Amino acid sequence: MNNLEFVKNIVQHTGLSLKEAEMLTADMTGIIVDEISKGNAIVFPDMGTLELKVKAARKMYSPNTKSYHEVPESKTIAFKPTNEMKGKVRSTKKKEEQ
Repeated sequence: MNNLEFVKNIVQHTGLSLKEAEMLTADMTGIIVDEISKGNAIVFPDMGTLELKVKAARKMYSPNTKSYHEVPESKTIAFKPTNEMKGKVRSTKKKEEQ
């Protein structure tokens, strides 16, 4: 599903106009990015948690040069789904296989 399909889906479920739904998704995205960049986790009930993960600096061995290199600390976004969401996804996979 791309962004336009997502926005149209919101329009169908909420009755908002297309422009209002686009503004809503843009605002939500901005808020999520701001909060995660501050280090705050975002919890979506019945769905999961988005949070900032910091990977520590480390040494990595390169077999090409046969030496170790410093890999700096890096940040990434992690999503941890709830057990309820995992169960729903698993049950849909079973239905598709049948």
